[in-house]
Amino acid sequence: MRLELYGIARLRAGRPALDVDAASVGEALEALRRACPGLDPGHLLLSLNGERFVSDPALRLAPGDTLVVLNAEAGG
Repeated sequence: MRLELYGIARLRAGRPALDVDAASVGEALEALRRACPGLDPGHLLLSLNGERFVSDPALRLAPGDTLVVLNAEAGG
C-alpha cells in the first residue's frame, strides 16, 4: 500500500511518498514511524484513498489502497 505525504508531513519525512507492506492502518503508521522517525503519528490526519478520514488502527487495508498523510498541527 502507498502512503502519500503532503505539507509539513512531507517536509519532515523528506519524501513525497512511501510504499509499505501493511494490512491495517496501525501497521501502516508503524512502518511510517520506522521509515520517517521525524514524524509523530499522533499528529497526523489520514485519508483513505482520498475519500474519507480514518483513525482506527485496526481498520483493514486492501491491496492498492492509499493513505494520504497530512500533519494535524496548526499554527495561529
